[in-house]
Amino acid sequence: MSQAAIVALPLWVVGSPKPALLSYPHKLSLELEEEVGDQMKLLQNCWSELLVFDHIFRQVHYGKEHSILLVTGQEVDMSTVAMQAGSILNNLVLRAQELVLHFHSLQVDRQEFVCLKFLILFSLDVKFVENSSVVKEAQEKANAALMEYTLCNYPHATDKFRQLLIQLADVRSLSMQAEEYLYHKHLSGDVPCNSLLIQMLHAKRT
Repeated sequence: MSQAAIVALPLWVVGSPKPALLSYPHKLSLELEEEVGDQMKLLQNCWSELLVFDHIFRQVHYGKEHSILLVTGQEVDMSTVAMQAGSILNNLVLRAQELVLHFHSLQVDRQEFVCLKFLILFSLDVKFVENSSVVKEAQEKANAALMEYTLCNYPHATDKFRQLLIQLADVRSLSMQAEEYLYHKHLSGDVPCNSLLIQMLHAKRT
């Protein structure tokens, strides 16, 4: 795939193993018993946030300011993005890079990354969940685990827990903009209508 083709879609989406998203609820260590319908509702609510957050965390560990590492392992120069991506996508990528810098400055590690994923997945904003008590329990446990971990492992950074949650809100905002961009590309015929991402996008909008 050429670099021009790669930057035609959000860089955190292209080449990512979309079916693997469906396994997130089954990997949770909280051993929560959920209805399949609830699993899908939770996933439909946050799939774009998970993809964006995966992209950001990958860049934090990649550690190169002037290029982006795709999930495929391919590197894309920021100059290529600026020249070929178009203004909307370029702005999305630049916003993502700003979040990368914020998370890097907070020294976010893999344990915190996992806890933040729990918080993304088990959102209390999801409507029509059959077992809302399970979602609330998972949210509370993830919050408590993250707070305890940051206080124990980063005692010098007493505000880290709050700062991580602030950045998580920015991830959500960026993911919503990425969804709008993807939907626009879909309406323009630039994204196959039978792709899993588009199916998830339609499911979230219904």
